Parts: sequence; structure tokens; C-alpha cells
Amino acid sequence: MFPRVLAFVIALLGATTAGAHPEIQDALDRLTTALAATPSDASLYLERGELYAKHEDWPSAEANYLRAAELSPRLSRLAIARGSLALATGNVSAARSFLDHAIAAAPTDPTALILRARALARLDLTPAALADYARAFTLLAAPSPELYLERAALFPAAAALGSLNEAITRLGPVMSLHLRALALEISLGRVDDALARVDLLTSATERPELWLKRRGDLLASAARGAEARAAYRSAQAAIAALPAWLVNSPDTARLSTELTRLTASPP
Repeated sequence: MFPRVLAFVIALLGATTAGAHPEIQDALDRLTTALAATPSDASLYLERGELYAKHEDWPSAEANYLRAAELSPRLSRLAIARGSLALATGNVSAARSFLDHAIAAAPTDPTALILRARALARLDLTPAALADYARAFTLLAAPSPELYLERAALFPAAAALGSLNEAITRLGPVMSLHLRALALEISLGRVDDALARVDLLTSATERPELWLKRRGDLLASAARGAEARAAYRSAQAAIAALPAWLVNSPDTARLSTELTRLTASPP
């Protein structure tokens, strides 16, 4: 009785989602046709569930995963898919359980390790989460900057900064990593390190005036007024070197006015 009811639920959810997401209709039609021909193929239910999950149709994804689990409980990728879904829907303990099973079956799967790291972090099991990130990073040729930012968020500030510098060494000068590292240097009071990073970013851009202004702001916050005004004057010089249409743009004009005020500030 249960399989028939579940099949009806899957069909009903599928019809609703297809109308809400016309861009996935072709893929859904293909899978539905294939399932009509081979209704006991668990991998097709898994694939359809993953398609629904990609478009955040959680009930349809869950219904398809349940059917796949009924047909083939140890189906490859199923535990990862169910763990990912549980994590997305806030069932973190269930996510961890599914992902524990996935990693037991495939200990070198970086996707499962990253997903479990996220679950462990949300369960406040930070050391275990960091261990999973570390294992995953050794298995990935080039972890994304976003993954490094995720991991850095679990560290205290000084260790997070070290993690981000490691990421920059591995991945290159990714702006999102530099910006987070700069914020940490400022929060830690490492003004000279922050200035060195700003100088690096300034040298790498075709529009240095904003970074020169940022340099001045850092120096001003450290009570280094003469150096701050020198940085502001450098920003003004960078603006003056721009084409006239950029010099006269509203944003640049506002920046120029602000720099004039700042350079006129008393020592």
C-alpha cells in the first residue's frame, strides 16, 4: 500500500513543481518517461530528487529520495543527497547521520566531508568540523574561496587570518579572501599588516583612488595624521589622472570632495 501512496505523492509534487519551474520541465519529462519504463530504477528517483533539490523544491526531493531508499537503501550518492537535503531544511542531526554513513562508505569523498563539516559546525562541534574541512581540502585540487571563508569563520581571529593567507597562497589573490583578511587584520590592530595588504591591492587595480582613500583611513584611525593626509593626496592625484568623464562622474566627484575635506584636516 505504502509504495502506491508514495508514488501518487511523487507524481502530485512533480506536477506542482513542473509548473513552478518551467526551466526544468524537459529534464523532469525525461526522468518521468524513464521511470514509466523502469519504475524500479532507484537511480532515476535519486536523479529526479537531486533535480528538485537543486531548485529548492524540498518536499518533491524528499519524496523521490524516500522512494529511492525504499528500492535501494545503499544506492551510491543517496546518503549524500539525503544529508544535503536535511542540512538545507534545518534537520542538522539527521544530516550528520546521513553524512556519517556516506563517509563510512566513501571516506575520500570531499563533497560528503564538506557537507558534514557544515553540519558539525551548526552543531557547535567545531574541532570535528575543522578536521573535515582539512581532509576535504587535501582531496580537492582547488577548494573554492567560499569554502576557505566558511572554514575561516570557525577559527578565532588570528587563526582565521592564517587560514586565509594559506588560501591566498594556494588560490592566488582572490579579492574576497583579501577583504576578509584585511578586516581581520584591522580587528586585531595589525595596522602595518593591513597597510601592506592595502598597498598590494592598490598595485593590482586600475582604479587606485578608493584603495588610497582606504589607506588614509587606516592611518587616520592609528593617529598617523601626516601619513593619512599624504595617502589622501595620492588618491586625489589618482583621480586627476582619470579621463574627464570619470573625474566628473557623481561617485568620483563625491570622493574628490571628501578627500579635499580630509586633506584640509588639522594635524
